[in-house]
Amino acid sequence: MIDLIKDPYVRQARLFPGLMVSLPLLVPLVCVYGARHPVLTGVVALLSGCGSLWALANVARGQGKKLEERLVKKWGGMPTTIALRHRERGWLDRVSRVRYHNEIATKLGMLMPSPDEEAADPENADDIYIGAVRRIRELTRGQKTLLLKENITYGYHRNMVAMKPIGILTAILGLGYGLIIARVVQLSPLTISLERLSDPGLAASLTLLISLALLASWVFYFNEESVRRAGATYAERLFESLSSLPAARKRTPKTPKT
Repeated sequence: MIDLIKDPYVRQARLFPGLMVSLPLLVPLVCVYGARHPVLTGVVALLSGCGSLWALANVARGQGKKLEERLVKKWGGMPTTIALRHRERGWLDRVSRVRYHNEIATKLGMLMPSPDEEAADPENADDIYIGAVRRIRELTRGQKTLLLKENITYGYHRNMVAMKPIGILTAILGLGYGLIIARVVQLSPLTISLERLSDPGLAASLTLLISLALLASWVFYFNEESVRRAGATYAERLFESLSSLPAARKRTPKTPKT
């Protein structure tokens, strides 16, 4: 669990989306019943220590990977691959694309396809682009810079969108329960008293505000376009990191023995 909290990518890109889903239900649970039932608080802490946080992080990651597979089919490739294609427009400007191709050839020693070569064999060109991106990631993996932050941002948005259906459901349940504990809605008999919203109480206020804010973010902010923007930004930062890499060593041909 310490490793889970210490790792910035796991904590922010995987754990936070899982917590955002459960937050509308955890807030009333702790605020309403925590003080009255300390055993319940202990059980929640015990579940967290026994791996519930790790389970949340893995669920978010698994759903995010499934969403990524669908988006890659829809986009026609990963953002890092699309950005290197000559035929693509709107992901990266032509001048930057040519510059990154030249830097890959200089720093990695990999010849990049020309526009004609790419048009003649798009699949082979994509294989070269994917291989180049994989090599850049290997060489920049230890960099704790803006590149890592953009990678976390992409993973966070991807996992949040993947958890969106569950997040909307828990936010609606949180709103409903907040109205019940504020006594705005009474079930037996079914009555609605909107005037109670003027003084709903601390627990109900927190539940309603958090649930409403999360519901708005799920509906209006987290979508496929936000994942695409985050992926495109990460691709740009990844290729910008090429300037910090050393040039590839030229191999000296061996002279045959006589």
